Amino acid sequence: MKTALKIISAAALLGIGACAPHMHEGPPGPPPAAYGPATENQIEQAKDRYAAYLLAVDADGVASMYAPDGVMERQSGGPLHGRDEIRAFLSSFANVKVLSVQMTTISFSYEGPAVVQTGEFRQTARANGKIVNAAGRFEATWIRGPHGDWFVRHMVTRPNASS
Repeated sequence: MKTALKIISAAALLGIGACAPHMHEGPPGPPPAAYGPATENQIEQAKDRYAAYLLAVDADGVASMYAPDGVMERQSGGPLHGRDEIRAFLSSFANVKVLSVQMTTISFSYEGPAVVQTGEFRQTARANGKIVNAAGRFEATWIRGPHGDWFVRHMVTRPNASS
């Protein structure tokens, strides 16, 4: 019985060993994001473009800042997946004039090829003749595109309770 268990164990180890090279075939994943001020400055510039598109109520511009499979979280209605859903949602705000947008970074964290930016936002808009002020926190996960541009993989905002 002990001999049979040893043979089965040896066969299992050989089988796993034989499979191991096949588990690593295929293209390597994207390299980790370069840590440091150069990357953080690039992401700050991308965040500023995103804020400028929000200020202009430019649905195409905001959607273009997302990765093709990017996700925009909403407080109600569920997440929006991909540029087309994001563009369609933002295009529905025809009666909204954004008066100001501020996005201030608090921190960056590095997660392999992604960089997570956390910060605070403030926004003032006029909707149907009424002024609306919103403030809270945001978290944006950025990934580098094939040409070096940074795109939002996932964005979530959490308004303050008083907003």
